[in-house]
Amino acid sequence: MTLDYNIFLEVAVIPFNMILCAFLVIRYTDPTPVNKAFRRFAFTVMIADIIDVLTAIVTSAKGLIPNPIHYAFNITDSIFAAFSGFFLIYYVYAYAKMEKEELKRRNIINSALMAVDLFLLLTNPITGWVFTYSDKGEYIHQALFLPVAYGFPVLFFAIGSAYMLTHREAYRPGQVKTLIVAIIIGSIMFLTQMLFFDNALITFYAASMGVLVIFLSLETPDYVELVRTLTELHESQAREAAAEAKGRLSQEVMMALSKAVDAKDHYTNGHSERVARYSREIAKRLGWSEIEQDEIYSMGLLHDIGKIGVQEEIINKKGYLTDEEFDEIKKHTTTGWGILKTITEIPGLSTGARWHHERYDGGGYPDGLAGDDIPKEARIICVADCYDAMTSKRSYSKPKSQHEVRAEIERCSGSQFDPEIAEIMIEMIDEDKEFEMREHI
Repeated sequence: MTLDYNIFLEVAVIPFNMILCAFLVIRYTDPTPVNKAFRRFAFTVMIADIIDVLTAIVTSAKGLIPNPIHYAFNITDSIFAAFSGFFLIYYVYAYAKMEKEELKRRNIINSALMAVDLFLLLTNPITGWVFTYSDKGEYIHQALFLPVAYGFPVLFFAIGSAYMLTHREAYRPGQVKTLIVAIIIGSIMFLTQMLFFDNALITFYAASMGVLVIFLSLETPDYVELVRTLTELHESQAREAAAEAKGRLSQEVMMALSKAVDAKDHYTNGHSERVARYSREIAKRLGWSEIEQDEIYSMGLLHDIGKIGVQEEIINKKGYLTDEEFDEIKKHTTTGWGILKTITEIPGLSTGARWHHERYDGGGYPDGLAGDDIPKEARIICVADCYDAMTSKRSYSKPKSQHEVRAEIERCSGSQFDPEIAEIMIEMIDEDKEFEMREHI
């Protein structure tokens, strides 16, 4: 039997689809809306690719196979093509986290379109509106072939693209660029096959490559990594007593979380780790126990975790922020507190996140606490954080000299900083003859 279609591109990509889907089953198990939507999308594309190849083989057999089987394969093929685009829409929606009412309204519209497509395909053996077969098993396009076989899948891809373009504020810039490029390339190849290369199967090759690109560029972002790690922490809480859980909360996990935050800021390089290290040294000089030193180290690593929810263009803005942008930045304290307060294995872990921008004189945020009302851990992290900010390259300033930093901490002692902690920081600076306590680029 001679094949009427060139199936080699789609055949070649099937093993990659299977490997990716196996990975999603084994490792990609976080029960988040984004993860569930991506798994559904990826599995649908894999199944659609396999069915498209099988359909091409069956169709090429013509009269050797009864027409009902031809109908079954081609209808199934068109249904999965539509579902590939349909599930992409909900992957896009999952990232946007839209309100329930809006999602319900869009569900009704999209489901109605899908229902029309299914109706036309499932009734086709009776109506013959989409495609038919001759007595010799030859595949014949009818009046609704292009709108049904190609139009609905392209329409669903277009709906996903349009939503993202009109709701760009709900996505990170990198997400918009990558998803839109993947969607456009897939749509172009789909139209190319439809208009010029009807006998070359390239549609699901393009869709499979799109899934791979999306996975490699978007499905390991900082936020997904954060959700995965926090999910592990909650599972750890359920399995073990609090004392045992503290021991399992490894520094490697803490470090991964802190790096996920630092990665959002193009101008930070290990900021959270340095703040944690300085905070531990201050606690040590205050006479705190080893356990207390370890706890404040963890607080320091995660003090900026709320920045995971701040837009990258604000974090990386060159120059001074507007009042609105600064208000957005301020939210990272309460956002971080909201994330970390759920981790009950380490009581107080959220302390540094919420109050490290409070001032000793009461002029800080988010709560305007003053003096001893500010938890001491937060007062320590405040000094360590400001020291590292002054000795590191930022989007809005160059690193200060050791002499300038020392003078600034001395000047702000009693106003921004707890005088006792500021004095210890100054001692550490004076002992650092080689100026090692700074960002090394």
